Amino acid sequence: MGERRKDALNEKEAIERATAGGFLKLYNAQMDSSYEIVEHSDAPEFICLDRSARELRLEITLTEDRPGDIQAALGRSDARDLESLKRHLEAVRQGEESIFDRVSCLQGNVLEMIKERIRKKLDKDYGPNTALVIRDTSPLDWDWSHVSEQIRMFLDSKRNPYDKGIWIISSDKDRIFQVL
Repeated sequence: MGERRKDALNEKEAIERATAGGFLKLYNAQMDSSYEIVEHSDAPEFICLDRSARELRLEITLTEDRPGDIQAALGRSDARDLESLKRHLEAVRQGEESIFDRVSCLQGNVLEMIKERIRKKLDKDYGPNTALVIRDTSPLDWDWSHVSEQIRMFLDSKRNPYDKGIWIISSDKDRIFQVL
């Protein structure tokens, strides 16, 4: 039991490190900066420094289109496999489920999921020079710029402890979107 927990923690750390590394590569290019990871911890996950010893703290989280998608992507759930889809389609044919139970829509359930993920992170304050980095885990290639304004409006009346911004990095780690 203890070994399984250790493996899960290592997997979590690997995902966080890959996310932070991908984010810093894109962030540095966009902001003409030189941040590198110098420390991995829990609160926030990463401390980074640039050549001038300026600090950037990164809090990392993941988002999902529907509850359970992260576990499915990690192979811990069959919610997205072919057999599960077949069972769902049969249940739809029999009138027991709706076809829309499995649909992901950026302007709908996906937007609501990311707003909820951000809302939970707003309660945490890691001090100045901190950015919230959200890794998109969707198998779909969402263009988050289409909903950035709606996320900003959602955040408008909320306390934001992330003075270096709230960012979304694509699942392939090839694009970042600044939400706030």
